[in-house]
Amino acid sequence: LSHLAVGPEGQVVAQTAVGQRACLKDRFALHLYSVNGKHLSSVPLDEEVTAMCLTEEFVVLGTMQCGLEIRDLQSLRAAVAPVPMRVPVHSVSVTKEKSHILVGLEDGKLIVVGAGQPAEVS
Repeated sequence: LSHLAVGPEGQVVAQTAVGQRACLKDRFALHLYSVNGKHLSSVPLDEEVTAMCLTEEFVVLGTMQCGLEIRDLQSLRAAVAPVPMRVPVHSVSVTKEKSHILVGLEDGKLIVVGAGQPAEVS
């Protein structure tokens, strides 16, 4: 178990990693559990998660391979295409208004990403 986050309604999302000898495609996975511990969903991951944040609808992931991913909380499928960050991500947080994602990078920079529809983020 590498990362664990609890959602506002008690959902639990965990990222697991198996031994380093496993191929990269099968090495990481994301799992969703209910507040009562019932397994609801799992998906394999291509990248190693370094940061995770949950909202009512989404799982926001930062990766060692310099990506920012936004996934649907119920299915764990990608909600949008990954956003490249060029540097490994160390932390992610969603603002209270859910209008922006704050991304802390390995090089010390803070990137602010608009989280609304393109017309709303201008």
